Amino acid sequence: MRVRVIAAAVAALSAAPVYAQSTDVIGPRTLTHQMVTCTDLPVTSKPIPKITVAGPHVTDGRTAMTEGLVVINRTPDDGLAIGQRYLAQRFRTDPKRLSEGYKDLRVSGWVTIRAIDEFNALAEIGAACDSIEIGDMLEPYVETPLPTSATAPVYPDFSDRAFVLFGIDNRVLFAAGDVFSIDRGTAHGVAAGNRYAIYRDFHNNLPLVYMGDAVVMTAAEQTSKVVATAVVDGILIGDTVVPRRATSKQ
Repeated sequence: MRVRVIAAAVAALSAAPVYAQSTDVIGPRTLTHQMVTCTDLPVTSKPIPKITVAGPHVTDGRTAMTEGLVVINRTPDDGLAIGQRYLAQRFRTDPKRLSEGYKDLRVSGWVTIRAIDEFNALAEIGAACDSIEIGDMLEPYVETPLPTSATAPVYPDFSDRAFVLFGIDNRVLFAAGDVFSIDRGTAHGVAAGNRYAIYRDFHNNLPLVYMGDAVVMTAAEQTSKVVATAVVDGILIGDTVVPRRATSKQ
């Protein structure tokens, strides 16, 4: 059964000027790079880490830190160098459930390598999303600037439908200004600044209902982190996401 669509009543369709870091681009709240980075990453398989955190460099036996130094065990081919930055992450879902869809890779913070010897390295915590713990996986980290402009708020293209995934701490309900992921990324042509409209299908043989708009902040290969710039009602995991882009008459 084909789902009908009504979009003509969406007020956001009218063109509006875009200003650097305006609410039209990043939403109505203050949005920082750390807020975007700390939003959990949806994954379909458990990463295989090459480098992990051995533990805090402290005298009291703690297993988690939000500041200070952590120890990294060296391997012969780890390529560590002083000044390198790494994103710390940990997998928070039972690997046996991966077949059920996207699961949660928690971003715990990022660190910078400060000292190295033959067997260990010391890394300084630059920022903690919650805490950096023993076993956290380290991946090279390069900060990506947030977009200062977005694509035009044109008609939504319903031929390309994605879905809302979860946000930080596995959140499933979002308001204006919140960051969450969608299941589209660079492999699908997504880029920072792309604008999306969000709808809900109530599966009642009625048209999709407009719920809000979002703009892409960062794009990975298969998923992207977006910020809700306008919300009619709370956006939920599973809501339909469609790009706003110039197409033939709908």
